[in-house]
Amino acid sequence: MREAKWIYLVGLLMSAKLGHAQGLTIIYKDSKDSTQNFYVVRPPIDSIRGLLVFNDHALADSAKSMAYQQGIMTLTVVPTNDPLRNLTDKTILTRIHSMVQEVLTAYRIAPHKVVVGGMSAAGTGAIRYVQYCYQQPIPSVKPIGVFGVDSPLDYERLYREATHAVERQYSPDAVDEGNVVIRYLKTQLKATPQRNQKVYQQVSPFCYSAPEGGNARWLNHTAVRLYIEPDISWWISQRRKDYYDLNAVDNAALINQLQLNGNRAAELVVTANQGVRETGEKHPHSWSIVDQKALLSWCMQLFNNKIKAD
Repeated sequence: MREAKWIYLVGLLMSAKLGHAQGLTIIYKDSKDSTQNFYVVRPPIDSIRGLLVFNDHALADSAKSMAYQQGIMTLTVVPTNDPLRNLTDKTILTRIHSMVQEVLTAYRIAPHKVVVGGMSAAGTGAIRYVQYCYQQPIPSVKPIGVFGVDSPLDYERLYREATHAVERQYSPDAVDEGNVVIRYLKTQLKATPQRNQKVYQQVSPFCYSAPEGGNARWLNHTAVRLYIEPDISWWISQRRKDYYDLNAVDNAALINQLQLNGNRAAELVVTANQGVRETGEKHPHSWSIVDQKALLSWCMQLFNNKIKAD
């Protein structure tokens, strides 16, 4: 997991440096650390219709070209080199906020012309960031949309999933990940869900056991799009995980809660047979489940006020 993360960061940095002449700019917030706390921005060819923020990810080249042509400015933020920090760390939120504000000011973009998203834990961080924005007494950034790709949202369920993976001892990958997640949550939250359920409810972006989903209410007035590929046959055969162990449960429950809350722009995108890693390996937990052209179309509708949560 850490090796893959490093390879991705190197690729992102190389892309930024090689593409500077084409409009890409990389900004380091800490000149002594090139592995985190930096962002990559690419202005469009003409007037800016809105800002699309990716937490620790980037569009494919064809989608980048489309965004460039359509007037969508793309901003990739890399607030941390440890993905798990996206789950609880408040520093992640303030770093993203600083980067977004800096770009909005520099390019004179309206504070509501912002869509934020990411995959996996980075998607969790993106959702937490939008909630953070609307928890402020007077929000200086007002995202109109947020998307997540198979992101864990309910930390009670996530803790149980990790515990089951370790107990089952079936997949080395699942066991290793389970141990890392357990250690992280116990360290950061100072408890297990059994010992202190309240803190898990308070910190999770969504919590099924909390009234009305807990922090879900901070997304009531924002368009939300969540992508999942619940390929249960793959999860059982490859990891010995079942529906109780999937992030898809959190995602579906959050969208259902938001719709119950009156959010007319909360949607769940369910794919099948689209999950493929860059190596060609089949894996439902992959960026490939996102139709990136459709994502850009959704953003344009938001920027043009054709989709509204309320």
